Amino acid sequence: MELHLTEGHSVPHSPIEYTVLYALAEDVADHDPEIMLELIDIFVNDSTDHLRKMSTEIESQEFRTLEISAHSLKSSSATFGALALSELSGQIERMARSKTPNGIAPLLESARAEFKLVAAVLATERKRWVEATEE
Repeated sequence: MELHLTEGHSVPHSPIEYTVLYALAEDVADHDPEIMLELIDIFVNDSTDHLRKMSTEIESQEFRTLEISAHSLKSSSATFGALALSELSGQIERMARSKTPNGIAPLLESARAEFKLVAAVLATERKRWVEATEE
């Protein structure tokens, strides 16, 4: 099936690239539900912490620690297939590295919004893995 777009219309993206998430489940977790639950929980908690720290780091212009936080979020997001979140984090990382504060705050807001979408998808995935532990 081919999708044709007219100008001004866009297709909403998926917050998670499922092929990447399923590769994580296969390659790292060996399809073990308990491991996947732990990985999801760690990712969500760590990402929440990174986003919170990044706000403080922007305000205090701690560019090196902001770069590290953004890099960590970029990498872990890519591992989970949250490619848009990874890209936003990468942009923040590059701006922090060049000590360019203008424009970082809006990118962080976009990253927060994207993370909410990612977290919602992972909450659904988490339920699926919980059900698998009960079988």
